[in-house]
Amino acid sequence: MKSINLDPSFYAIDPSKGRKYESIAYVFALLYNVLQSRVEHYLQPYNLSVVHFNLLLLAAYLNRGRGISQVEISKHLIVSASNITKLVEKSVHAGWITRQTNPQSRRENIICITPKGQDLIDEIWPGYDELMRGLTEKIPEADRPQLERILNNWFASLQQEK
Repeated sequence: MKSINLDPSFYAIDPSKGRKYESIAYVFALLYNVLQSRVEHYLQPYNLSVVHFNLLLLAAYLNRGRGISQVEISKHLIVSASNITKLVEKSVHAGWITRQTNPQSRRENIICITPKGQDLIDEIWPGYDELMRGLTEKIPEADRPQLERILNNWFASLQQEK
C-alpha cells in the first residue's frame, strides 16, 4: 500500500504555523468518524447503534458474563451518565440485558446479558468481525504492531492524566 499524504489545508489546518499535532488529532477524529459510520451502517439492519452493541459486548464478556455495574459501563463507553441510563432502559426493554440492584450496594445496578442478547451478539459477530478485519487490513500488515503500540501508549498516557 502506498503512502498518501493528505493536504492539511483541506482540513483548515495551516502547516506554516508549525502545529503538526493539529493534523494528528484531526485525522484521528476523522478516522473515528469513518469507522463509526461503517459500523453503524452494518448494525442498522439489527436496529442497534455502536454504543448498544458495545453495551451488549460488555455485559456478555466483561467479568465473564457475571454482570457489570452501570458505573463500570460508563468507564468503557463514550456516553454520559444520563445516556447510559437511557441506553440501559432501551436494552432492558428490548430484552437484551437485565438490570438488578446490587445486593452489596443498593445504589448500584448490575447489568447482565440475557440469552436473547447473547443470541443477537452471536448473529452479528461474524459479519462484524469481517468488517473490522477489512477496515484494519487497509493498514499495511508490517505497520499494524507499531500503530497498535503507539495508540495503546497514547491512550494509557491520557488515562494517567485523569
